[in-house]
Amino acid sequence: DGAEHVRIQPVRYRRSVVDLPQADHVIAVASTKGGVGKTTVSVALARALSTRGLDVGLFDADIYGPNVPHLLDVDGPILANEHGQPVPLDADGIQVLSPGAAGGEPPTARRGSIAYGAVENLLAQGDWDEMDVLLVDLPAGSDDVVGAALEHVPLDGAVFVTTPFDASVDDTARSVALFSENGVPPVAAVVNMSRFTCECCGEPNTLFADPVDLDVPVVHELPFDRRLQRDPGRAGNTEAIDALAESVEAFLADLGGEVPDGAFDLRDLPPASQARQLADDLAAAGPGETVSAVVEDGAWLEEALRDGAAGLVDDVSHVHLGTAGVLLELSRA
Repeated sequence: DGAEHVRIQPVRYRRSVVDLPQADHVIAVASTKGGVGKTTVSVALARALSTRGLDVGLFDADIYGPNVPHLLDVDGPILANEHGQPVPLDADGIQVLSPGAAGGEPPTARRGSIAYGAVENLLAQGDWDEMDVLLVDLPAGSDDVVGAALEHVPLDGAVFVTTPFDASVDDTARSVALFSENGVPPVAAVVNMSRFTCECCGEPNTLFADPVDLDVPVVHELPFDRRLQRDPGRAGNTEAIDALAESVEAFLADLGGEVPDGAFDLRDLPPASQARQLADDLAAAGPGETVSAVVEDGAWLEEALRDGAAGLVDDVSHVHLGTAGVLLELSRA
């Protein structure tokens, strides 16, 4: 009696994800384009974050060309504990798991669920210690491992890597859009091999004249430096890597994770049901009042509400909550 508005929220089975309770946050290093230096950046970033005092893990998800062990100079095979879990290798305090150190047969032409299963077996079953951040070095492309990782791994954000070449920039821009569409925000971009300094005369040279335009909040530039390629994060120019580590730390510091008081948790509902619930809540609210909800895909819901309940929506804000999702705040018209 006296109730003006009732919410009925069924309990639904949430989609299957890789459970990584040992990691406070998970950051992907990605690019659709191959050969741009994702692994070099992953290793250098892992070392920089570790040097800054964070507990860091690095997972090599590239089953087609796993180069993390080579760049970190760690040898397998990866051993299992008494529970059969693969135990990460130690690289100067960085926890490392890679198909390249797992032993057995070399990589084959695995595709689809078989390809992702090979990755998930290591990632999800790994005997990880507690970590502030786990970096996931993804393979090039947008299918198989990358697509499954977007669907199943609780990614908080992504660092994108490109070279200045226009085709590489275009492909990386597609990666940014793909990750954003799947609710994974960009942390920063790295323009690798952007310039080089002549070893004979010391003259700096820009490899490509066109500026790099990516829809990413922070763009860092790394020079073409063979010392950096051989030993990422230890030799050569590290200023840009240090700056990248600062950008990642700032991103992690801004992440929440808890559902705020007063916000509805709609993540267990299908998207269409989420839209209907929010439309009902807005209809019951007074002009100028705010309705808050935590959802997986804030952009889709905003578009759905503006199409289906345009007269009720005044302003919309999105706040990324890390693995918790997106806090959508809707102001009633």
